[in-house]
Amino acid sequence: MFAYSLSPYKGSESGAGWGLLEAVRQFADVTVLHATPDAAELTRYQQENPDSGIVFVHVPCAGFPDPLHPNKALRFVAYSRWVSRAGTVARDLISSGHFDVVHHATWSVYWLPSAARGLNLPVVWGPVGGAVVTPKALRETLSRKGLVAERLDQLSVRLAALHPRTRALWKQATVALFQNPSTQRRVGRVNELDALVNHAEFTVAPQTPHAPPHDEVVWVGAVESRKAPLLAVRAMRHTGPDARLVVVGDGPQLESVRAAIQEYGLEGKVRTTGRIARDEVQKLMAGARATLYTGLREEGGLALAEGMLSGAPVIVIGNGGPLVLIDAATDQSRIHVIEPADADTTERSIAAAIDAAMATATRALVPMLDVAAATERLHQLFLAAKNSSMPGNSPDTETQTPEGE
Repeated sequence: MFAYSLSPYKGSESGAGWGLLEAVRQFADVTVLHATPDAAELTRYQQENPDSGIVFVHVPCAGFPDPLHPNKALRFVAYSRWVSRAGTVARDLISSGHFDVVHHATWSVYWLPSAARGLNLPVVWGPVGGAVVTPKALRETLSRKGLVAERLDQLSVRLAALHPRTRALWKQATVALFQNPSTQRRVGRVNELDALVNHAEFTVAPQTPHAPPHDEVVWVGAVESRKAPLLAVRAMRHTGPDARLVVVGDGPQLESVRAAIQEYGLEGKVRTTGRIARDEVQKLMAGARATLYTGLREEGGLALAEGMLSGAPVIVIGNGGPLVLIDAATDQSRIHVIEPADADTTERSIAAAIDAAMATATRALVPMLDVAAATERLHQLFLAAKNSSMPGNSPDTETQTPEGE
C-alpha cells in the first residue's frame, strides 16, 4: 500500500488513509510505504496493536522534512519526488517477498502520479477524487479570492493530468475506485471492475464519551470559502426563533463568519468555537439536533462521515462525494439533502431543514454508515484485482479521452 500520509490520530487526508488501512488489514497482511514524519504515532499504534498484520516502511521525502508542507505547490513537489523513491523501495520489497496486490491509497486524486505504476502486480487505484466543482448556481456565494482559487485549481489540475506517467496509471490500474461520479467521468475509464467507493466510508471515528443533548445544529469543517460557512450563517436569517447553530472549526473565513453574525444580528442564534479537540467535536455532533454540511466541492467528506457515524440527523448539500456517502447511508430518513440552487433558494432550503430538525425531539443516535459492509465490498474488489487475468491492463479496460481535455 502506498499511503503518502496516514495517521490513526488525525483527520483529513491522513485520517482517510488510516481508514483505508484499517479496512484493508481486515482481509490482508499489509506493508505500507509512507512519508509520515511523526513516526512516534505509528510506533504507538504498533505497541497498542502488536497483531495488526501491518508492516510500516518509512520512505523519507528527500529535502522535505515536512511532506505536508502548508504551501500547496511545495506539497506537490515533495509528493512527486517521493513517488520515485517509493517506487524504488517497492521494487526491492517485491523482489524479495510475496505480494498479491499493489494499492495506491493516498494521495487520492486522479491527476497526480503514483508509485503503483509499473510494478508488474495487479493495481487497486484509489478511491481517487479531484474533479468536483462548485455548482454554477452557487458560485456567487464564493468570495472573490475563493472563486479565483477554484479557477486556478481547475487549470492546474487539467495541466497536471496531462503528464504521461499519470495517464499511464489510468490505463494500467486493474481496479479503479472513484470517490464520486465527477472523477469517474473525468478519467473516462470503462471497466466492469471499477466502482464508486468513497474513502470516507471507512472513516474510523473516535469513541464518543457521554454526549449530553443540546438544542443546536452543528456545522463542522475548515472555515474556508469552499466549505461555504457563510451560506450556513445566512440561512439562519430565515429560521424560526428557536433555531440555534454552532460553527465548529478554524480557517481563513472565521473572522468573516463572526462579522456576518454581527451584521445580521444573529448573536443569539449562532456561535463559533474555533478549533477544538476531536473528542469534543464528536460529543457536539452526537448531542446535536442535526449536523450541517454546506461544502460546495467535497470529494469525500470525512466530517460528514463522522456526523453520520455519530447518529445525529444530517443536512447536506447534494454535490460531489457526499452523494456517494448519502447513497451508502443505512437510514435515509435521517438525511436531508439540499439540492443546489441559487443562493437565496439554497439558504431557505437549509433554514427549513434546520427548523425541522429543531422540531424533532427524538434522538436515534444509531450510526448511519456500515463500515463492515463497506469493508467487505472493498475485499471483493481486491479479490477481483488479484484474480484478474493481467496485472495491469484488464482486457475489459478502455480509457476514453475525457470531454474537454
